[in-house]
Amino acid sequence: MWPRRVDAALLCFTANLIAHGDRVCLAVAIPAIMSQYGWDTAQAGWILSGFFLGYTLCMIPVGLLVERVGPRRLFAACIAVWSLVTLLTPLPRSIPALTALRILLGVGESGTASCINSTLIRWFQPHEYARAVGLAWSGGYAAPMLAFPLAALILNQWGWPAIFYVFGSFGFLWLPFWLRLPELPLPPAPGPRRPTRDLLLSAPVLAVFLLHFSQNWVLYMMITWLPTYLSVERQFSLPAMAAGASLPFAFAWLGTNTFAWAIDRSTPRLGRTRARKLFLLPYALAAASIFLIPSAPTPTLTVVVLCAAMALLGSASPTFSTASLDLAPQCAGALAAIQNAFANLAGIAAPVTVGYLAKSYGWHAPFWLTAAIALFGITAYLRYGRAELH
Repeated sequence: MWPRRVDAALLCFTANLIAHGDRVCLAVAIPAIMSQYGWDTAQAGWILSGFFLGYTLCMIPVGLLVERVGPRRLFAACIAVWSLVTLLTPLPRSIPALTALRILLGVGESGTASCINSTLIRWFQPHEYARAVGLAWSGGYAAPMLAFPLAALILNQWGWPAIFYVFGSFGFLWLPFWLRLPELPLPPAPGPRRPTRDLLLSAPVLAVFLLHFSQNWVLYMMITWLPTYLSVERQFSLPAMAAGASLPFAFAWLGTNTFAWAIDRSTPRLGRTRARKLFLLPYALAAASIFLIPSAPTPTLTVVVLCAAMALLGSASPTFSTASLDLAPQCAGALAAIQNAFANLAGIAAPVTVGYLAKSYGWHAPFWLTAAIALFGITAYLRYGRAELH
């Protein structure tokens, strides 16, 4: 048997897998919904952004709450709420109603990052942070990898409402396993018990916020619009779209865990900060790949470039996902919530911005803007980022 802390990491991974699976269902269903109700990409962008509004607004209050009540009960409540909302998603028939339900889904998922980091800080030692948090957060990449083809299969067999009925049930299956995991006390460590103004306005924290924002912009553009881009702009069939949209996330999952392992192995020799900055260089190559995606001349090459971009993108995840554990271990959950709230402003802005840019200027503009935002986040962390407390 493996150590019990591995159970904690795997449960956090599967929770993140379920969370992201429930939020990407709509990305597969939205072309069929648009066709059924006569909505365009700009209107669909508002629906896709609704999730991130509720997700971002509630993230900080829930993150502060997890420091008071602990992650075990709070995370159980969160996943029960968002799973129920997923089951109810096919009911609305108007843009405002469906957007409102997506906002409620975001409210339910708002505790994901803070509960995960608050759990892992209790179970793992600093020399294991990158691997533990990398595994847990890589559920966000594994979800599209699995959810896109599964949702496409369900769509083809039973129609788009069935997608939400199937995915909404997964959270309720996860709950009994989570509730069996004991909640460990938080070990004493340097730093404040709550995020302070000086901490939040410090250059290292702001740098990691910008890095996380930039990577989220890439991720949420791909999650919300990649199926539509491949099926509408590139004329992929439904099976080809499912494969083309999921395969890049398989490479992102592999890249994240590979780079997390490499960072932990390199840290004793280079130090935390130097190791994390070194492994942002692949993220810079990801930005270059993203810039080239709309110019790929064939469907096969399009998917190849997407896979390369997403694999290299994973190099940034261990750096920003461990930041709260590195910089503020005594309030890791709350700081993770604040960081994630800032980063998920990209989730509000990216779907709407991409929808309008694609409608007005074609698909080159969204990819070029995304590459530029990625480079901005890299530059900020390379200049100001730090992974040590002092």
